[in-house]
Amino acid sequence: MPRLLGTALRWFLIPFLALLAWAMAGAFLDSARGALSAGSLLWCGSGFLFRAASHLLWRRLGRDDPFGFIDTLEHELTHALMGYLTFCPPVSLSATLKSGGEVELKGTNPLAVLAPYFLPLWCLLAALLGLAVKSGLQGAWSHGLFFLLGWFAWRLCLEYRWRQTDLHAYGFIFSTFAVAILLCLSLGLLLWMRGALGWAWLPAAGRRSWGELHALWTRIGRNGAP
Repeated sequence: MPRLLGTALRWFLIPFLALLAWAMAGAFLDSARGALSAGSLLWCGSGFLFRAASHLLWRRLGRDDPFGFIDTLEHELTHALMGYLTFCPPVSLSATLKSGGEVELKGTNPLAVLAPYFLPLWCLLAALLGLAVKSGLQGAWSHGLFFLLGWFAWRLCLEYRWRQTDLHAYGFIFSTFAVAILLCLSLGLLLWMRGALGWAWLPAAGRRSWGELHALWTRIGRNGAP
């Protein structure tokens, strides 16, 4: 019975999550577009292309991409870290180059299950270390962080697929909208830590989603009126 109620609740929330995800993504992109320099975007694209080129090169050579292990390790460690933060600590964890990885948590929740898809762990660690880096190296450190963001974007593109079991634990549609919302928050946090973006986009997203919800409710009322 609790499982059935949970499923019903997730389906009920999907329209609201979709509206919030659309509003947050729009507000975040509008703000980031004006705040980020062309150089930052270039470094981000370089990280993505580097991983894509490495993946294709090693595949053509008939061998496993050695950077794939780093991606797998990040994936499983992110599950474990979010498990600790949400009181579902890991019981076991494994990561291999050839057969992927696996983590067993003591309990489960959407944040821990979906963490690898919205939390760029290596980027977060780099941003935290950047707080202690000398001021003269901050520019280069930011370039490295955006390179890692491009690397994360490649991993996300590679892993976010229909056959990914994590995304079906709470329903693929629910997971997709939840990841979109949490990814905006994660990226916003990283850019804020680097001083590249404030938080004005977040209340703007709230106002946008509320406006769209009000408009939708008004439209439904008009259509339902005799």
